Amino acid sequence: MAPALMPVMAVNMTLSTISITNRDLASIKSNPRPLLISLLLSYAILGGIMLLMARWLINDSELWAGFVTLAAIPPAISATVISYILGGDTVFPLIGTTGAYLVALGLTPAIMILLLGSSYLNPARLLLILAQLIVIPLIISRVFLSTGLAENIAKWRDTALNWVFAIAIYIIIGVNRQVFFQQLDILLIVAIIAATTTFGLGYAIEFITRRLHLDQPTRISWITMGTKKNTGLASAIALAFLSPRAAFPAAIVTVFDILTIVWWGFYFKKQAK
Repeated sequence: MAPALMPVMAVNMTLSTISITNRDLASIKSNPRPLLISLLLSYAILGGIMLLMARWLINDSELWAGFVTLAAIPPAISATVISYILGGDTVFPLIGTTGAYLVALGLTPAIMILLLGSSYLNPARLLLILAQLIVIPLIISRVFLSTGLAENIAKWRDTALNWVFAIAIYIIIGVNRQVFFQQLDILLIVAIIAATTTFGLGYAIEFITRRLHLDQPTRISWITMGTKKNTGLASAIALAFLSPRAAFPAAIVTVFDILTIVWWGFYFKKQAK
């Protein structure tokens, strides 16, 4: 079951990056501010808090490795869509995620090797997997855009992405079913970290950005970029290099990600009244 996650995530990345035009890629150089803020939110703040809590609460080396993988992964590729659904700015997360995925080709291996050691990872193989899950899907999406196929794909893309997401969740939870049903103490600890880095951090960003007098669309986009990691990509790397147990944190964070999208939808609709 675990090897099936790789092609699933490759399809997810390909369909998701169709919305990123070549102009968006070129704008990163002329407007680096969204990228810098995104890296700060996703890596320094979200990743940092995640690692500090995991180091404090978890003694399991496999679960620790899973949180390291999550912290090293770029923001969710769906951040732009989520921000749009919640009524937020879409330009900031679009540029931020695009740049973050390019930076992640070097940053993700560096963080994982630094915190886990080269004995856990084969750097060349890790770069190959990142190329398969980031670079190749991005290239394929450029082909779809240049040939006009993207317009036809756009008609059924959202439905396909929902199915891909559901399959990925099924795989991740399936390989960790023993933890879900038999190790409730571990489930609780991981859930506490997930709740803190999704709901808790989201409210902290909302409070700070409100004090900075940022408008609501900007606040929403910052919350999205500061609380959403690409859990599917983290799971694929954890399953490829570490163990099914190392993919467990990503599974729990995914559940809380879904809950926060629903909650923030109600919250910001209420704020707009």
